[in-house]
Amino acid sequence: MPAHAAEPASLSIKGDLEILPGVHLLNIDATGTRDDAGKTTGDYTATLMNGMSKVPFQIKGPVTCIDTRGDSAALVYPISATNPNLVPAPLKDVLAVQISVRKGATDHVGVMGPAPTSSFHGCAPAATPFAFKGDITIK
Repeated sequence: MPAHAAEPASLSIKGDLEILPGVHLLNIDATGTRDDAGKTTGDYTATLMNGMSKVPFQIKGPVTCIDTRGDSAALVYPISATNPNLVPAPLKDVLAVQISVRKGATDHVGVMGPAPTSSFHGCAPAATPFAFKGDITIK
């Protein structure tokens, strides 16, 4: 592999961020891949929850960065749209969010942001203070 080539990676996160036992705040459905040229593609959708039920509000965006480190990984996505759509055209992709996950006996997740998209330089995994109920696949 040439020195300038990136390490291919993939990350899939499907499940709920749980702030307390039985209190789910966010349902995360994200997939992304990074090829050996360093290009990252994928989609992120978060659906707000009120305990154990989804509410009709989603946040969506493309996955623009993936960082995998053993049993920890993270992704960054700019907020491109909501459903219902509340993002005015001038604000599309202005803010971004980082999602970090850690696999273990109990999986964990953390959220950083929203923050200005330009403030994210890479996406190394950060703190994962919340329990995660679902599936995480890191490659």
